[in-house]
Amino acid sequence: MKKIIFIFLTIIILFGYYDQRGYTQEIDHIVVISTEVKEQENNEENEENNEENNGIEGIEVNEEIEEIEEVEEMEEMEDPLNIQGESEMIEQHATLVPDEITVNLKYNKYFINYDYVVVNKGSVNIREAPGLEGRVIRATYAHEKLNLMETVKGQYIEKYNCDQWCHVYWWNNKGEKQFGFLLSKLVGVRKFQFDKMLEQLIKMEEEVGKGTITYVDNYKNRKGYAPLYKGGTYDAYGVRRTQSAPGYLNLSDRTNFIYIEDGSLIRLLSSNETHYQVLVLKNNIKCWVPKKYVSSSKRLDELKKVVIIDRYNQNEGVFEKIDNQWVLVSYTLATTGAKAKHKIETPLGYYFALETRKKFLYLDDETKEIAGYAPYAVRFTGGSYIHGVPVNYKIKEEKRIDPGHIEYTSTIGTVPLSHRCVRNYTSHAKFLYNWVEIRKTIVIIIE
Repeated sequence: MKKIIFIFLTIIILFGYYDQRGYTQEIDHIVVISTEVKEQENNEENEENNEENNGIEGIEVNEEIEEIEEVEEMEEMEDPLNIQGESEMIEQHATLVPDEITVNLKYNKYFINYDYVVVNKGSVNIREAPGLEGRVIRATYAHEKLNLMETVKGQYIEKYNCDQWCHVYWWNNKGEKQFGFLLSKLVGVRKFQFDKMLEQLIKMEEEVGKGTITYVDNYKNRKGYAPLYKGGTYDAYGVRRTQSAPGYLNLSDRTNFIYIEDGSLIRLLSSNETHYQVLVLKNNIKCWVPKKYVSSSKRLDELKKVVIIDRYNQNEGVFEKIDNQWVLVSYTLATTGAKAKHKIETPLGYYFALETRKKFLYLDDETKEIAGYAPYAVRFTGGSYIHGVPVNYKIKEEKRIDPGHIEYTSTIGTVPLSHRCVRNYTSHAKFLYNWVEIRKTIVIIIE
């Protein structure tokens, strides 16, 4: 009799569990945004450096803006079904912040795990097991981000030549944590590279300790165009001539030089009457730069604040030195520049936080007319900014009407899309706008 009662109770518990876990096909974490935002859906992006056009820095248009993903604070991960025990684990994804960095977040919206996946193309089925035999729990939505626990070996899918599956978790619209598997070939695996970010912090502290750190200053080519490199506008490293300074490897040979972009950090080594000998921190190249291109007054007084943007993972970490301790004050997703028509990749390197603007205007790629603005901008090289979601003006009776700020776009943190700038959620861009201290803040682009 006791055995029968035990079996009966077990069945009730299991049915209760599966009912709680849910067989829903609903899409989680969706909130419809304002009418103004919805009207901007399906507009093609349009961000470009256009510093020489009418004195307007940068060009940027709206991208597809779909829905708001609400991300809650992460809890301790545990899989009630223990499905991963049936599969061979290939890699555990458990990124941690190094012990040398304290975490004290000053910005805490859109929490995401340090390891996650991004759905970049259409919809992908999330299954209860790592194979086609696994029940479909739900389908993802475009640009969705899911927290990643591990990669496991599961069923081989010949179409994709892949047997690796990502074990993920999320919260449904009832606030319940759910687990599932996606074929790894159908998503992008991402993480916050805090170890590499720490290396950059240490490197910059060492450089500051070695001597004077300043930057190349040629915004909008105001100090003059650099000479053509062998008749062209790109040097041997692919750096553009516009808004750059020439760095001569040997003053006796003016044909052998590199371009050093506006805002690039350099360490002063020596000088003569006309040139500074410098070390370019981006590539550790020693060269001679005409003095007119070197900022002699605006130098890095103290390395206090650093923004590190990861071009590969499309995310960023924000660090502040407090009581002689590096503190992670924010980590978030970001969108960098694409390599495409009217677009340029956000350049790797070390840059000064040059100025802040509450908004900067951008032009339409084709008409070259003012199309809109980007809010809360921090310029770090040429006409490239870290900024919030761009806003297209509405035209009414031949007048530009500002529809107001847009907080969110689901494409942030997916793939490079901008024309060179670094796009943030608008609330995070505002945080940076208020947090940055000129001459004490630098921007580092890694991958």
